[in-house]
Amino acid sequence: MKEQFDSMQKDDYHDDLTGLPNRRLFTERLDNRIVHCQRYGDISALLFVDIDNLESVNDAYGHAAGDLMVIRLSQLLNASVESSDVAARIGSNIFALLLDNLDADQVERKIAFLIDRIKSTDCKYQDVTLPFRASIGYCFIGPKDSVDGLMSRADAAMYRSQGSFD
Repeated sequence: MKEQFDSMQKDDYHDDLTGLPNRRLFTERLDNRIVHCQRYGDISALLFVDIDNLESVNDAYGHAAGDLMVIRLSQLLNASVESSDVAARIGSNIFALLLDNLDADQVERKIAFLIDRIKSTDCKYQDVTLPFRASIGYCFIGPKDSVDGLMSRADAAMYRSQGSFD
């Protein structure tokens, strides 16, 4: 019975395809980080990462090819965060990163690093190299922020960045 409960709980809090925290768990962690930042004055950044061409890859090569891109990006993001940070899949082609104790210059360097890693990621499906492009936007947690407000700001920043990393 406990194993069944543990399995159900993982399904409720983790993305089935990537194993990363899902939107539900991520929003809980984001809410906790907001409280921590407000209480202690720490700085945290919220990044949204969008696979720009996932729909066109799915249309051209099938969902298995798109799933491969999602898995590769999740591995890359998960390997690029510190132990106190959080990487999550919060939508079909959208990931979120919660980064602790970074200033604006450090966040910009982290984004440049991620974009370089994404561009250089070898994503082969069958005998085709899939084009891998992503957009990244971010915002910082402020003293009066809410989960919904932060996610809206990061989402808007991500959409403003589309096409700027090609």
